[in-house]
Amino acid sequence: MEQLEYRRLIKVLEQVAGARDGELYPVLAEAVAVHLGWIDAFVAENPAYLALGSDGEEQYLTRFRPDFVEEYAERWRLNNPFASHDGVVCLTRRGVATLGQLRLRATGPERDFADTFLRRHGIDDMLKIVVRSPATGAVSTLGVPFDGDRRAIEPGDLLMAATLGPLLSPYFDAKPVPAFVRDLTSAERDVAELAVLGLDHRHIARRLNVGEGTVEERLTRVLEKTGCGSLTELTTQWRHRPTG
Repeated sequence: MEQLEYRRLIKVLEQVAGARDGELYPVLAEAVAVHLGWIDAFVAENPAYLALGSDGEEQYLTRFRPDFVEEYAERWRLNNPFASHDGVVCLTRRGVATLGQLRLRATGPERDFADTFLRRHGIDDMLKIVVRSPATGAVSTLGVPFDGDRRAIEPGDLLMAATLGPLLSPYFDAKPVPAFVRDLTSAERDVAELAVLGLDHRHIARRLNVGEGTVEERLTRVLEKTGCGSLTELTTQWRHRPTG
């Protein structure tokens, strides 16, 4: 790797190291955009297909567009090439994979994921980087979308990604479990998990098949039990609870 590329990586790590509590993801997204040219990068916490034991629930705790996340969760999650056998093997062994690589052996539904869903959202290719917490083993993936108008994924991007993943690991250690999370009912937890993704009451009600009034009541109880004064505060605490 060239000296200039190392300097770019160091700049990213310096920004991440200086991130205030609860701001790791937006700081990381800005850092890789500014120093590596990776625009619109986002983080997914503990994807089930990479969790230890493969029995964890997939959690879409990202700062990417809520409409994208909602459609992915509702329709496309099971057709994600990164969750295929080849994708899991590639990510587990190498710590990095691209959609272009995986598409070569993709099934019909997996190609639809790439050609229909992603391209409709302006994404022609995607780079996935595994980041595993050294303290808990919890897995996160840094996703970097690329579009053809900007530039394609290049060999230098792959080298940078493979180097960056392990360097980011220490910053992804989970915080202790807030006691209030254990006090929530399963129904309250369902509402909270969707609310912190940015879904409004109408979309949450539709996803859970309940009325909007019920969503409001449950979210109010969540805020009371957690002691959070706002949804923003709840979102910050929720993103930093341990997973798995």
